[in-house]
Amino acid sequence: MKLRDKIIFACLILILILVHQYLFQDKEGFFDDSSNYKALKKRLITDLGSYCNVANTAREQLKTQLSLSGNASDEMSLNDIYKTIYSCTDSQASSRATCKLIGGLGPNTSMTYVSCDTYMKLPDWSEDGSVSVALVKITDNLLERIMREVDWISTNLKKLKDTLAAGENPPTTPPSQDQLNKLNEGFSGSCSADALKAKRLMEEATTCSIANVSSEITRINNLLDNPDLKKLLLGMDALFAEMKKIYSDLEKLKNGNLYDWQKDPPKKSYAQFKGGDRTAAFIFSMQQNR
Repeated sequence: MKLRDKIIFACLILILILVHQYLFQDKEGFFDDSSNYKALKKRLITDLGSYCNVANTAREQLKTQLSLSGNASDEMSLNDIYKTIYSCTDSQASSRATCKLIGGLGPNTSMTYVSCDTYMKLPDWSEDGSVSVALVKITDNLLERIMREVDWISTNLKKLKDTLAAGENPPTTPPSQDQLNKLNEGFSGSCSADALKAKRLMEEATTCSIANVSSEITRINNLLDNPDLKKLLLGMDALFAEMKKIYSDLEKLKNGNLYDWQKDPPKKSYAQFKGGDRTAAFIFSMQQNR
């Protein structure tokens, strides 16, 4: 073999080696990102599933109450209510720990609602950039936002629980309009006058560049590793069980079979309940007992 042929042959071998290394490294990276992404999808469902049960139930309840009260219950209206919750401008902000500047988080006027679909329904693996776009939607304020929502939900559940407890011995006189208004607060989406007048906050800006998948996977895993978030999520199953019990009692109340005094004959009135929200049902039941 001539020297020239040997040189050409050696160059071809070198090129083949370099091409093989390039393809191997790219393939190895592909499988790493793909498997890590699948693991993250599973982790998000496992770690945030119980929180999402609570959050989705509360949002549906809010939507129902808005509809019953004749207010708009579209996604934009609901998201505006969540902004008042995060910014502590709703009518019940003073009763929530996360809204108190001392020992709490205080108002956050930049935070916006993130649907649980963002965590629970991530797309299948793809190299077209859709995975990166989906992961970017999981914001760094995950812990703070869950803290604020859980605080709001817990506060309202306590109020409903206290109201149900009071129903064991209902008053003999009908409640005043002010009392009715207070009973109807909670998951009804009531906002302060200032909040209603405020302009809608601008949605969080999105970047036009596609984030690196590996970096996003690492970032989100770090968010889930936060010990404060882990501690908060441990209580979600218990909170969801309490929520289901309270809503079950509210349904029994509406149907007139929660309290003994609702069930025992004789009926003092045969008027029919004409519908409405849980407050209307509660007041109707008390008036039947008079």
